[in-house]
Amino acid sequence: MNRSTTVFLVLLVCVLLFTVSCDKVVNSSQKKIHVAMLAEGITFDDMAFLESCKTGLEQAKMDFDLECEYDIDTSTDHYQKRLEYFGDRNFDLIIAVGYMWNNAVAYVAKNYMETGFVMVDAELSEPQSNAVSILFDVDEAAYPLGFLSAWWAFNQDAENPAVGFVGALEIPQIRQFIEPYLNGVEYYNQSYRNSVAYYGDYAGTFIDSDLGGQIADSIISLGADVIYGVGGLTGDDALLKAKEHGKQGIGVDVDQYISFPEVSDILLSSAMKGLDHAIYAVVESYVEDNFNGGDVYTGNLANQGVDLAPYHDYESHIPDSVKLEIENIKAGIIDGSISTGW
Repeated sequence: MNRSTTVFLVLLVCVLLFTVSCDKVVNSSQKKIHVAMLAEGITFDDMAFLESCKTGLEQAKMDFDLECEYDIDTSTDHYQKRLEYFGDRNFDLIIAVGYMWNNAVAYVAKNYMETGFVMVDAELSEPQSNAVSILFDVDEAAYPLGFLSAWWAFNQDAENPAVGFVGALEIPQIRQFIEPYLNGVEYYNQSYRNSVAYYGDYAGTFIDSDLGGQIADSIISLGADVIYGVGGLTGDDALLKAKEHGKQGIGVDVDQYISFPEVSDILLSSAMKGLDHAIYAVVESYVEDNFNGGDVYTGNLANQGVDLAPYHDYESHIPDSVKLEIENIKAGIIDGSISTGW
């Protein structure tokens, strides 16, 4: 081997070693993105709203190698402190789940401009340049389910047909499920010239399962053939009470046939929010540096951000003519020819 060849090989080795060294420096400087999800309640594993939110973040965690923390509490007066706790720890993205975080997010976001914030299921009253709101047009799923429930009730009891609802808090996010549902019942009555009645009440809480069951009991005693359980553990127990009485139910937020198997055999369908997909999409936008603060992500029938769950065990019990009518209602909502009344 001549001298020039030896010098060339030595230089090549040096270049390779330098390149490897630089790669190690770059890789070591890449820190993981830290994401916190905060909620009010008892558990994220609630078989409904919160669990769907968690599912979306868990999928993002796996796909983008994130560091995630979950924080849940029944307290209603520590929202700001809890947000600031993660802001002080330099978390990159903080996801606040539920309308009740609105004021706290609007205030705290101003003081942690290097942190991204996500407001789930409500639009920030004061838009912030580092915060994104996630909304869902759930009325578009609730309305056709009101039609379905009314049809079912009439076919079960033509003499005294009725449906019922059990709501958590009487707030816009819950009313948007219930009022269009009742409008869907009225649409059925007008279309078929029947008189399906409806009963219901709000419990004033998301976490009182006993009260949810008590309200369901009372409206079943009035003749309700289908129970619409809307809102956390309160709504879940209303569905359990429907099963106990041999009635049918409608779920919310997710396909509760899958998430709440205890009542799967009585569920006609569920009014679904694409919570998991929406949260995943917004987190992905942050990871890819496309996070547009001040924006609102809205899920609706047109973009499949809301939808009706499959009929599952009732697929063969619902005539094709009724299924077609429901699809026509959905199409009318999308093209604007049918209003949900919300």
